[in-house]
Amino acid sequence: MTRFQNMAISDERQRIMPTPQDREAGLVLDYPEAVLLTNPSNPELTGEVDDKYQYSCDDKDNRVHGWICSNPAVGFWMITPSDEFRIGGPVKQDLTSHVGPTTLSMFFSTHYAGDNLTIKL
Repeated sequence: MTRFQNMAISDERQRIMPTPQDREAGLVLDYPEAVLLTNPSNPELTGEVDDKYQYSCDDKDNRVHGWICSNPAVGFWMITPSDEFRIGGPVKQDLTSHVGPTTLSMFFSTHYAGDNLTIKL
C-alpha cells in the first residue's frame, strides 16, 4: 500500500499519482519513463500517460514540491529558498518529484541540456 498518493509541484500543479505497481503493469511507450496506465489501482487514472518529465519545472519556479498523505495527515517536502547554487540559470528545467514517491533536489544535471560536471583535483 502506498501511503503518499498526492503530489504537489506548485499551487497549480497537484494531483493524485499512480503507484509504482501501476507503472509496472502499464504499457511502456517510446522511452522507458513514459508509461500508459492500463489498469491502475485508481480507475480515474486509466488511459493517462505517466512520465517523470511531466513534473519538471524551471529552476526559478522550483521552490517547494513533495508528497501528501491523507491518513495520517502528513507530508514530506523539498524546500528550496534560493537557487543560486544551481547550474544552468533560472530558466533551466529540471526534475522535481515523481512516482515512487520520489522527491529530488537537483544541484546540477544533464537533463534537457548540459555537459557532465566533474571536479578536477
